[in-house]
Amino acid sequence: MEYNLSQNNDSKKKKYEGIIKQNNEKYLKLAEQIKSIRADRGRPVQERQYDVLELEIQQEEIERDTAIKEQAIASLYVNEMEQNLIQRRTNKEISAQEFSNEIRNIREYRSMTSIKEGIEDYDIESTITEMKLRLEYMKRSMGKVPKEQADKNIADMQQTLSDNEEYRQYDAQELAKQYFEYKRRNLYYQRNSGEISTDELRQKLEELEQTKGNIPTNKEFEEMLNDLSEKHLEKSQQTQNYEREVSHRDGINYSHYWENNMNQDINEWHDYSAYCAVQDFDNKTFEFGLHAPAETTGQYVEYVGEKLGEEYARGAKDEKAEMAKQFAILEVQGRMGDFLDIYSSEDVSGYDKPKLLLQLEKVNGLNIQDFEDTIGLDTSALHQDIFVATYEIEEWDEALQRNVMKPIKEYYQRDEEGNFDIIGTGTEYETTFVLDGMSLDIDTDQVLQGESLERVTQREMADRLVKNGIENSMQKLEANGKVTEVARLTDMSFLQDFAKQCGIQDWELAGRTFIVSTMNEKGEEEFDIIIRNDGMGETEYEHLKGISATEKSSREMYTTNGKQIPGGVEELDKTQTLKEFVTQSGHRYTITRNAEGKLGFNEVFRENENIMQGKHVDTFTYSTEDLFKAYQGAEINQEDLNNAFENINRTKQEREQTQTQNKTNNFEGR
Repeated sequence: MEYNLSQNNDSKKKKYEGIIKQNNEKYLKLAEQIKSIRADRGRPVQERQYDVLELEIQQEEIERDTAIKEQAIASLYVNEMEQNLIQRRTNKEISAQEFSNEIRNIREYRSMTSIKEGIEDYDIESTITEMKLRLEYMKRSMGKVPKEQADKNIADMQQTLSDNEEYRQYDAQELAKQYFEYKRRNLYYQRNSGEISTDELRQKLEELEQTKGNIPTNKEFEEMLNDLSEKHLEKSQQTQNYEREVSHRDGINYSHYWENNMNQDINEWHDYSAYCAVQDFDNKTFEFGLHAPAETTGQYVEYVGEKLGEEYARGAKDEKAEMAKQFAILEVQGRMGDFLDIYSSEDVSGYDKPKLLLQLEKVNGLNIQDFEDTIGLDTSALHQDIFVATYEIEEWDEALQRNVMKPIKEYYQRDEEGNFDIIGTGTEYETTFVLDGMSLDIDTDQVLQGESLERVTQREMADRLVKNGIENSMQKLEANGKVTEVARLTDMSFLQDFAKQCGIQDWELAGRTFIVSTMNEKGEEEFDIIIRNDGMGETEYEHLKGISATEKSSREMYTTNGKQIPGGVEELDKTQTLKEFVTQSGHRYTITRNAEGKLGFNEVFRENENIMQGKHVDTFTYSTEDLFKAYQGAEINQEDLNNAFENINRTKQEREQTQTQNKTNNFEGR
């Protein structure tokens, strides 16, 4: 916002800005300490994790104080509004009726923002408490405090989290009540001032009644502030930054962005990471780390990697299972463990410059012609099965003058006991092998891989980790069946509104909402909407509350797909509903599947008994591999299979006809 403040308020603002600047400097100093601790290879990894977590808690507390100061600055502008309004009334520039309404608007806005800030502070305090809880678990695991004392501390902090949630819910209810009265009063003022008619008032009050109990979103707070500022503040010539920077996600297609990143050629450099990060990895490795031996980094990483490998290998057989286990060990070493960065002169920590493992592939030997032509060199090791690990690292590119993600490779062989021994490492330009007792360098483009025999990818392992976690939770909820597909809802703006429709807090769904398909032994498919709850090293999934399935399904449906055809009309896909839902607020949704077999989630805008129209919600599908395997393995006839994938088998001609028929359709959107 770009508005002037009085001399007194501006002086206070500068004081707060000075504290914020000091906080930023403290935060950066702590960041340097964290980096130094992580790079200290002489100390056990668990000790370093402990020290880092202590400093990260200090960073969170600094951010909390910064947020309070930013809120204080925002309050100065609200005070300025009130002073300006009183002055305008003193000068008889506005009527008594307008003054009365506007002064109430300002004061009610101040009250609502105060409650909102209190809710946000509860959230920050809970975040800090959760970090302290993790620290207490580590203290207990490392023997820094007696178990009895640690258990008491843990119980106290868990009670604090519970109390915070209770206080937060009370404040949220009060905020919803005040916001409802704020809007209701302003509708009556609009009628009394002639802006709307009595009939319009009645209609708007009925619409308002449907939103009773909803707390205002950040966007609605922003709209209130903009409206008040336009009326009661004077524009300045220079930008006044007094608000915390907010990331507006509306209009960003995250699923398309992530999909493009992960479909990049892993053997070439790229701008953005192709690694598919999932919260389940962090939760699992933290949980395993609590029980890992901490005498050396190697022991710690090996233990965590082996435990993660057991998760990755679930459902796999023979060579695939063994490679999944090895993948986990290498992935943990790259992400969590320390390693010598052979591409610079410094030893760095995996935390500060991780190697992100993208693929582990078994190939039928390597062909390096220069080595074969070297007289007396024994190259027999290259003619056996080779395991190629492909990583990506972030590295400065001199030509581009910026950081990019670059590939590096490691080459392994199994010894007689089945252990993996590294025989080569390579950058995008040069690869070094150890053969016949000698270290030999070769241009990377001269290293030719033999036939691919088996492979596991990081995306596949991330997908498996998520599905395993969901299957475990579903079994506890007595919902049997193998998870065949998982898709994450990624539209943050939609999720905030969706939460309100389900009668839950608007922050509860962001980054944690999924649609899933399962299939039982009879080949019967089921669909659900679930959310992830992250505990202390545990990941639990549960059914989304506030939404219920209807009796209807298998209806023909036309849905947008995020694309546009010439003329600006949104492109439509013809499909059928797999399962239909209705929220507490009466909004209707469907789960569908597109031509690639990916699950979709759609908000229904128009419907009759046989056909529906809807707008797709941005979703990201982890993989469909298990889905197709399940259909191939299930004892169902071909007719059932064709019905389930009717939309997959539709023709291009049918699609074009659909676009022609619906060019005039204008979908309402968010």
